[in-house]
Amino acid sequence: MKRVIIGSLLLTISQWYAFFLFSQFSFIVFSEFIGLSIFIMGFISRALGSILFGYIGDKISRRTALLLTGITLIISSLIVLIPNIFIIFISRILQGLSLGGEWGGASTVIIETYSSHRLRGTIASIIQLSVPIAIILSSSTLLLIFLYSIPWRESFLIITILTLIALPLIRGVNKEKLLSSKIPLFEAIMNDWKNILKTISIKVSESANFYVFSTYIFSLYSNLKELPIIVLEAIIFQLFTMPLFGFLSDIIGRRLVVIIGLIIMSIGSYLLTLKIIYYGEIVMSISDSALYAPQSSIFTETFNKKYRFTASNFSYQTASIIGGALAPLLISDYSNLFIFIMLSYIAITCIGIHFIEETKGKGIV
Repeated sequence: MKRVIIGSLLLTISQWYAFFLFSQFSFIVFSEFIGLSIFIMGFISRALGSILFGYIGDKISRRTALLLTGITLIISSLIVLIPNIFIIFISRILQGLSLGGEWGGASTVIIETYSSHRLRGTIASIIQLSVPIAIILSSSTLLLIFLYSIPWRESFLIITILTLIALPLIRGVNKEKLLSSKIPLFEAIMNDWKNILKTISIKVSESANFYVFSTYIFSLYSNLKELPIIVLEAIIFQLFTMPLFGFLSDIIGRRLVVIIGLIIMSIGSYLLTLKIIYYGEIVMSISDSALYAPQSSIFTETFNKKYRFTASNFSYQTASIIGGALAPLLISDYSNLFIFIMLSYIAITCIGIHFIEETKGKGIV
C-alpha cells in the first residue's frame, strides 16, 4: 500500500511539475500571443483528458489509466526537445491530457485502497501536496536555468526521470475490471448531475484563490521586487498546512474544513485589496490549503464507483477552467472589483458545501 501512495504522489508531482514549468516557460520563451495560447491550451486539454482517461479508468481499470497517463507525460516531455512550435503545442496538449486524467485517478486509487481507514482524508491529502512541491520544483528549475544558462528544453528530462521512477510503483494498483456498461461521463451526468454541480462549486473558489495568489499576483503588484520570494514563502507554508487540514477533515469533517477555508480566504482577499501583500499572500496560502486538502476525499467519496474516476476528474478540471482561468481574466478587466469577484467565488462554494453530503466516515466500495 505504501508503494501505491509513493508512486501516486511521484506521478502527480511529475504531472503538476510539467504543467507549471510549461506554463512559466510559455510566457518567458514565446511571444505573448503564443504564450497565452499555450497556457490556455493546458486547461482545455486537462478537461478533455478527464473524459478520455476517465473512460479508461472506469471502463477498463484504474491501473491501466494511470500507466497510460504516465506514458503520455513521458512522450510529451521528450518531444519538447524537438525545436518546432507545432511540436510544442502537441506536447502541451499531451501534457494537459495526461494531467487531466491523472489527478482524479491517483485520488480515486488512494481513497479506494484506504477505503476503511479512519484517517482516509489525511492520507488522501498527501496527493494534494504534489501542487506546492511541484511549484517549488518548477520555480527552482527556472532559477537554475537563468543562473547557469541551461537550455530550457532539457529541463523537461527531469519529468521523464520522475515519471519512470513512479510507474513501477503504481503497477501494484488493483487492475480489477469494473461493471460500467455505459459511457461513464454520460452515466454520471444522467444519474449524478447534482453532485457534479456541487463538486464543481466546491472547487471553483480554491482554484481562483490558488491562481491569484501564486501567479496572477505578479500582474496585480508587479512593482514589488520581493514578490517572488513572498510567493515562494506562501507556497512553502502549504507543505505544513495542507496535511494539517487533511487531518482535521478526518476529525471535524470535510465540510467544516472547507468552511474554515472560505472564511480565511475572505480575510486574505481583503488584505490583498488593501495591498497588505505579505500577510495577504500567507493568509491566501493557508486558505488554499484548507480548501484543497479535503478535495481528493470529497470528490472521490461523493461519486459511485462505476463512474468515480471520470466524474471526479471531470468536475475538478471543469472547475479549474471556471476558477483558475476565468478569475484572473475577470480581475484583469475589473481590477477595482477584485474583492467582489473573490467573494462571488466564495459564495458559490458556500452554496455547494451547504448542499453536499458530509463524507467523513462514509463507507465506500
